[in-house]
Amino acid sequence: MNTHLAPTLCMCFGDYWVLWYTTSNSYSIIHSDYKQLLDAYFSSNTEFEYASQVLEVFSEQERIRLLEHIGLYLKNCNIPLTLPLKPTGTLDSTKRKIVKYYQIASKTIKISFCSELVLKTIHPALAQYTTAPTHYDVNFDIYLKENTLFLYQNEKLITSVLKTDYHHIQGKFMMRLLCTIHHKKEADWIGTLHGSTITDGHSSILFVGKSGSGKSTLSALLATHGFQLLADDVSPLLSKDQHIYYNPSAISIKEGAFKVLRPLVKGFENLDIVNFNKVKGQLKYLPCSQPKATHYPCKAMVLVNYKADSETQLEETSIKELLETIIEDSWLSPNPIHAEQFLNWLKSIKLYRLTYSNTDSVNETVATLFTQL
Repeated sequence: MNTHLAPTLCMCFGDYWVLWYTTSNSYSIIHSDYKQLLDAYFSSNTEFEYASQVLEVFSEQERIRLLEHIGLYLKNCNIPLTLPLKPTGTLDSTKRKIVKYYQIASKTIKISFCSELVLKTIHPALAQYTTAPTHYDVNFDIYLKENTLFLYQNEKLITSVLKTDYHHIQGKFMMRLLCTIHHKKEADWIGTLHGSTITDGHSSILFVGKSGSGKSTLSALLATHGFQLLADDVSPLLSKDQHIYYNPSAISIKEGAFKVLRPLVKGFENLDIVNFNKVKGQLKYLPCSQPKATHYPCKAMVLVNYKADSETQLEETSIKELLETIIEDSWLSPNPIHAEQFLNWLKSIKLYRLTYSNTDSVNETVATLFTQL
């Protein structure tokens, strides 16, 4: 019955199942009890047959509501993935008002911006790599024209969005930059996960959390205690080895964390304050040295929660809590092979929740976790 709406992939994580739907490229986390109801639904030929299977468990009114709920759930899980329209436009070279060069890994990147405001979408996170004008390996143009932001690579239009959706330009630019410095194609990646990754030189841990949860602050703290930043905010996961790869962006620090980091980070007061918009408020970008290797296996995902005056607590948590935290702001490949790899990767790592406020204590806790992993 309606088997065309069934998930393509299913994987069990304790009391929960993660389902992936090809049509929408969406992940759904459901309890095992609901999974049993779905299995019975898809194995039935008619709604009457399905109703008879759950007759002893539910009343008639409950069965009607259940069928309505399942129908709506499957409909929402199978909304076709909307592909962006192919952008059109001709490069406007008159918009090259500000030109910057960056030396990242073995590549020299040239970026032209149309204004100081557009510059702020990209430059602050890469400012540490600024170099003198020279021969370049790849050329980007980012400019605003008639309320639309445009991104060009080597004079070819990559994407265009309304200026209110500037984060899409940031994401697409970062993907192209990662491909450039790691010699990859977009089709090589499982996805870019919304989280910050720290390495001890052997493996890595991905820290995730909603905006303001303290994950970037924690990354900065750990970077001052002997660990190295592998990626801040955007952690790229490669299909070939399921490792997280180096993202050269500096750590974005919100104003609320200035007080915590000021005594711990040498030269923190000298870092420029960036005022991008009212929502983000004042930001500082903390540059970090590149790790010894460009990629590391990830052994754990940790949901971060900074809570003033709390004890440091690290405890195992469910896939539901973690996946629902990162899924909305992550980009994940629609390739079924990559989707299966992503589920297997999730299955292979440890899942934790970390609550902290004391900087020394949380450093010891993370160090212990690295040792255990």
